[in-house]
Amino acid sequence: MPVTAWTMCVSVLCAVLLSGCATAVSSGLSAAGSLASGYFSYKTAEKGEAVIVTPPLVDYSDAIQSTAADKLEQLGAPCPRDVVIANCSAIARMIIDYGDLRRKIRAAKKPD
Repeated sequence: MPVTAWTMCVSVLCAVLLSGCATAVSSGLSAAGSLASGYFSYKTAEKGEAVIVTPPLVDYSDAIQSTAADKLEQLGAPCPRDVVIANCSAIARMIIDYGDLRRKIRAAKKPD
């Protein structure tokens, strides 16, 4: 059977794909081994408090907050989170959600 360019391309492609699989399998096995050792180290370690990492919040001046509140009122009623309806503001929805996120970050930073 003569070897055509098409047969050669398919053979090379198969070889490349299979070599990638071998690398993924070997790296997956080493990752599984390190996970197992991490699991046993975790079980023998002392218990500690969970660390909550929160992003820093930018503080805005009273003048900026007042101007932003005025602009937010001009936008109109916020849209629902999952659908846009007539006469609603998607930007107002996003700003309200941003405010909720800031409130949650502040609550996470409060010491108990």
